Amino acid sequence: MAFGAVQRFTALVWFGMGLSCANHAPPPAQPTLAASALPGNRAPQPPSPARVAARPKLRVGTSGDYAPFSTRDAAGTARGFDTEIAAALAQDLGFELEWVSFRWPTLQAQLQNREFDLAMSGVTWQPTRAVTGYLTRAVARGGPCVLGDERAARVAVNRGGVLEAWARVHFAGRELVTVDANQTLPELLASGRAGAIVTDSFERQAFERPGWSVRCEPALARKVYWLAPDRLELATPIEGWLRANSARIQSAQQRWFGEQQRLDALGHLTDMLARRMAFMPLVAGAKAKLGMPIEDLPREQLVLDSAAASARKVGLPEAATRAFFGLQIELSKAVQRRSSEPPTLDLAQQIRPALNELGDRILAAMAEARSAGQLANCSLADLDLLSPWLNEGELQQLRDSLRAFSR
Repeated sequence: MAFGAVQRFTALVWFGMGLSCANHAPPPAQPTLAASALPGNRAPQPPSPARVAARPKLRVGTSGDYAPFSTRDAAGTARGFDTEIAAALAQDLGFELEWVSFRWPTLQAQLQNREFDLAMSGVTWQPTRAVTGYLTRAVARGGPCVLGDERAARVAVNRGGVLEAWARVHFAGRELVTVDANQTLPELLASGRAGAIVTDSFERQAFERPGWSVRCEPALARKVYWLAPDRLELATPIEGWLRANSARIQSAQQRWFGEQQRLDALGHLTDMLARRMAFMPLVAGAKAKLGMPIEDLPREQLVLDSAAASARKVGLPEAATRAFFGLQIELSKAVQRRSSEPPTLDLAQQIRPALNELGDRILAAMAEARSAGQLANCSLADLDLLSPWLNEGELQQLRDSLRAFSR
């Protein structure tokens, strides 16, 4: 089916569902990489001055303070996992790489103000970011970590990021010290000015010191790259590059994280499904504010009929597709009934467009995973990203529904 047809169908599917359901030893020290270096390969010969002048610029935003994704050495040279990936991506796609600094509290505003094209600095996917621009497929997974005494009355965390939001929930009622200079956190703990600091499973390697206690949450947070709203034409080539270069990305993971993480088609599909579920508490809150019901049976039937008709066009089994979308509707309604968050996003202007986009991406991810032969052996462990919203019985239902696509 043509892309436009898929997009129109999935917009209907996810619009309808919005209405009705609505891991590690530290790696060795790494060499500083020039912006033109390729990961794991010999640096290419410098292009001619005329060719360099003709290349369009790719302005990449970086915080420069988040090891091992993006830091700067004493000479100011950028280094890290995302620095390496950015250099390779720009080289292969024919761009001249230009670094632009951002601060975490103003990241989204700087992106919207077109100060750079793409943020690559250990950015974590979250719904409030997904309504602006485009967030790519995941390139890594990690989770929050607490260094020091978790019972401490005073806890420090970097200001403006996902970890601050997590800390405010986890340490509600404690004194929370927020800092703008992220790399000063270890000194706050070492000096006793804070009894604990919040970091994550990646950065702990740079922050941890002998004798400090460490506890980390499960690795459910996904690291992505964030395209500015006015550069959405780059989404397709960047997504294609990330998919085609998973082995190179895993090689960089090994160097910078001390491990390789999964980047297969089934993991990508699970990520897309988890992103959609993450919106459901926000959908519930928005509906409650508007006085809208969670369930809309006529709309659900229309969604299922449209899904079955489109299955034939895209080559997916019709019965399995109908069952899958029906299950998605029921699971989404269940999540909404269990969990509601304050409506910080507008249902019509922000949430539904984001869900429509996710619908397109879920269909593409399903086709990718089915083509790779990975759905037949889908397990509960493969679906761990959905565990914050779905119970074991619901995860089993989802697993069985995905397995049905391989029959």
